[in-house]
Amino acid sequence: MKKFVSSYCLFLSLSAFFLGSYMFLGKGAFADFPPEWIGIMPFSSWNSLALFGIIVFGIGNAGVGIYGLLKKSHKVFLLSIILGTWLFLAAELPIILMGEWYLPLVFLFLASAIQVLLGVIGLLTNKGGKSLNKILNS
Repeated sequence: MKKFVSSYCLFLSLSAFFLGSYMFLGKGAFADFPPEWIGIMPFSSWNSLALFGIIVFGIGNAGVGIYGLLKKSHKVFLLSIILGTWLFLAAELPIILMGEWYLPLVFLFLASAIQVLLGVIGLLTNKGGKSLNKILNS
């Protein structure tokens, strides 16, 4: 299960780098930053949003994925839950601040739910649930 969670984190990392690079290029859906977002959202351009996504979700998920593949620790499950929760909250931000839903948010909610669910399943099933006790006691 640990390799599966780690691989999913690496997949999300590649996705964040891919999407971030499209934002930096400013083509297609990312050609113009929505003017109604300026002053309301914490970002004022696609570049700043891309940089945030690449640093937090690209590098963060890469670190968790590599850590899970190289170390024997079960903390990868807890880290996966934390990053999945952050992704969920980041996807929720436009809904809270703007009061609007955007189609890409559905995919971010789905990706975050899968990441959190995989982390929870890993904590509960790995070695009969003993991994949660190991994490909390270390």
